[in-house]
Amino acid sequence: MQNRPIIITGGCGFLGSNIVKKLNDIGLKNIIIVDNYDEQKFKNLKSLSFIDYLSYKQGTPFLKNSFKKYDISAIIHIGANADVLIKDADLMLETNYEHSKFYLEIAQERNIPLIYASSSAIYGNAPQKNKENQQDPHNIYAWSKWLFDKHVDANLSSFSNRVIGLRFFNIFGMGEFHKGRNASLPLRFFSFIHENGFIDIFDRQIQRDYVWVEDVADVIIDILKDNTVANGIYDLGGNNPISTKMIADIVADAFVAKGVKTKSDELIKTIPMPAELVDCFQFYTKSSNLIPLISNRTVDNELKIRNYIDQLLALTYDKS
Repeated sequence: MQNRPIIITGGCGFLGSNIVKKLNDIGLKNIIIVDNYDEQKFKNLKSLSFIDYLSYKQGTPFLKNSFKKYDISAIIHIGANADVLIKDADLMLETNYEHSKFYLEIAQERNIPLIYASSSAIYGNAPQKNKENQQDPHNIYAWSKWLFDKHVDANLSSFSNRVIGLRFFNIFGMGEFHKGRNASLPLRFFSFIHENGFIDIFDRQIQRDYVWVEDVADVIIDILKDNTVANGIYDLGGNNPISTKMIADIVADAFVAKGVKTKSDELIKTIPMPAELVDCFQFYTKSSNLIPLISNRTVDNELKIRNYIDQLLALTYDKS
C-alpha cells in the first residue's frame, strides 16, 4: 500500500475510527477524515493520527475543492445516515445516495479504488439472501443503500478503477458508544442491564448475522492491499445467524459471572413487538455471497460477543 492520503468518510464513527486505527497500526497516517462535528464521536479519535478533518455538512462542492490539494490514493466510503427509523426520504437519499455518487465520481476521475458501505438491510426478509432478485428493502435507509448498489451494478463493467461494495451485516465492537438506539444489540443489552437492571426482548423469533468490527476493518484494509478481489458487491458478515435470545443470555451470563448480578435476578423479560415495527424489521439475516477475504477466516462471533461484553464489564466495573 502506498503512503499517499486515503479518504475515510465516517472516519470519526464506529467502523471508520476502527479503520483509521488499523491503518495507523501499520504506519499509515496520511488520512483525511470526512464526517460531521460531534462531541461524542470525537472521543473515538483521541489516540488516532490523521492529516485533515472535513465536515460533509459543508457540501460536496466544498469537499471537492478541499480534495484538490491532495494526491489521494483511495476512498473508503463508510459515512452514512444509518437511522432505520427515519421517514424523511429526501434527507436519507441526499446523505446516502447522492453523496455516494459523489465519491464514486471522485474515484473515477482520479482512477483510484472506492470501497463503500452497503448494507444487509437491502435484503429485508427475503427468503433467499444469495439471489440478487431476492432483495426486499422495507425502510427508507434500506432503499437508499439499494439505489446506490443498483447504480454501481448497472455501471460496473465500465469502471476503470476498483469499485467494491460491502453489504455489512450487524457489526459490533468497541467504538460504538455514541450510536444510541442504532448501536449493536450486544452493547444495547449491556446498557439495558447496567442502566435498568434487565433486558427486554421482543416476543418474536429473531436471528441475525453478526460480525466483529475488527474483522470488518481488517477485510477493508486487505482489499486495499490485494488487487485480486474483483469489482463487485459482496456480503460481509459472519455467515452464522445468532438469535436475539442467545445474545441476551450471553450478556446476562457475563453479568452473573462478573458478580454484578446473580442467577436469581430476572435479567431477561419478554415484551410485545410494537405493531409499527413489524413491517420494517428484519427477523432473519444470513450472509452468503461473502467477500473472498473473509471466507477463509475462522469466525466465532458468539465467542467474540462474549469477549466484547467482558471488555465492557471491565471498563464499567473494574476499579483501578
